[in-house]
Order: sequence, then C-alpha cells, then structure tokens
Amino acid sequence: MYLKFCGFKRKEDVLKAIELPIDAIGFIHFPNSHRHRDMSQIQQLTKLVPSYIDRVVVLVNPDRTQIQSVVSHTQINTIQFHGNEPIEIIKWTRTQYPNIKIFKALPAHQDLLDHIDYYKQLVDLFIIDTPSEQFGGTGQIYDWHLLDHIQDVPFLIAGGLTDQHIKQIQHLSLQHIGYDIASGIEINHQKDGDKMKTIVNIVKGE
Repeated sequence: MYLKFCGFKRKEDVLKAIELPIDAIGFIHFPNSHRHRDMSQIQQLTKLVPSYIDRVVVLVNPDRTQIQSVVSHTQINTIQFHGNEPIEIIKWTRTQYPNIKIFKALPAHQDLLDHIDYYKQLVDLFIIDTPSEQFGGTGQIYDWHLLDHIQDVPFLIAGGLTDQHIKQIQHLSLQHIGYDIASGIEINHQKDGDKMKTIVNIVKGE
C-alpha cells in the first residue's frame, strides 16, 4: 500500500516522518489552508526528504508561473492538483515537465467515474477526498462505497482518515492502492509521531 502523509509545516515533523516507511510526503501551497507553506519554506522542507520518498506540493488552481516557480525553486517531484484546474494546465504540465508526477484530487461525488475518465490519460494517481466548497482537507470522511466501481486506475483514499477508519476500509472490497493522511496524524493541528507510527503499522504491517 502506498502511504502519503500530507500537510507538513515544521522541520522536526518532516524528520520524524522520513524515518518511517512512507511513500510520499506532502506540502500545501495554498494561502487559505492552515497548513500553507510559502515557496521558501517548501524549498527548505523538501531538502530534508530523501529521493526515494515522493515530495508532493499541493496546488489549488495554479497558473503556469506558479507551477514553474515550484518546480524551479523546490525539490518536489510531484504536483498534486487540488482545485478546479482546466485540463489544459495539466496537459501543459505533463508536456513541460515529463519527469514530474501528477496527482489529481477529486471529490467523492456520484459522478466520480466521469471525472476520472476525463483526467486519467494525464494523471499518475488520483486522490479521492471528501467533497467541500472550500479546497483542501476537511477532516471529514465520506461514504467509501462511492469507490466501489473504480477499477483499473490507481487511487488513494483521503478525507479525515484515522487509524480506525483505515481498519474499517481494510474490510471493504475496494481497489485503492493506498491512503493520503493529514488530520489523522495530528493533535491540535500539529503532526504527532505516535499517530504516524500507528498508521504506518496498520498500512504497512510493520
């Protein structure tokens, strides 16, 4: 299972996370989020992450200049589009930066399969999150049965997941390849080492 921990703000938390067998670590560049980090902060934080861990920046409705800036000035190797971006900006990113992985976050609506079909030729991985009028993590879960019919495309389950939620999902017959966790590894909006270890043990079986 692919495990992404997201929303890191502090050096000490990044250092704790990279000691664990996670697959990706995410940094949010979106001023409306309480987990927002500016470009210079993301630059410093991504330097700490070894190359075998995907370094993901979460962007909401970015333009070309913002994408160019984050690729040029940080150590990221993955862009997560988390807004209502026109497909043209994703096509441009794929062409301009063929070595950058592209993740696309989608809300878990009834028409989810249509949205997956729309983007799937351009995207390396989908992240299915809780619907919200505001972009970014909500800390709320959704009906995971909306994912029953997703097949043949790689996707992570996100949306307020805790260790107990993951245990429940493990009993469902879903085709997900992993999880994206932010609030589930936090106490009072700060990353918690014990929560990270607990989820790693459940997901990775270590």
